[in-house]
Amino acid sequence: MVERVLKIKETKEGILLPVLVVPQGKEFAIIGFDEWNNSLKIRLSKKPEKGKANQELVKELRKFFSAKAEIVKGKKQRQKMLLIHTDKKSVQKSLSSL
Repeated sequence: MVERVLKIKETKEGILLPVLVVPQGKEFAIIGFDEWNNSLKIRLSKKPEKGKANQELVKELRKFFSAKAEIVKGKKQRQKMLLIHTDKKSVQKSLSSL
């Protein structure tokens, strides 16, 4: 259901995915869709200091999408843009499991 409302953008390198992070939770979790920000909402367990939360985000999304992931915008903000190095169908398939 999330992939139907989440506007993902295809590029030559992969898929641009808007993400809203909530740091310092109990554990990493993809919470769902944030309508206000049109973003995938993700809870992180790490604190946002010295890049620990960003490292956790990239590591966990690499596992979730089975593809390389990198933050391309918003490294010091809660609202981020990630580049997932895969195709749109793969991203949609992963998101359909939510």
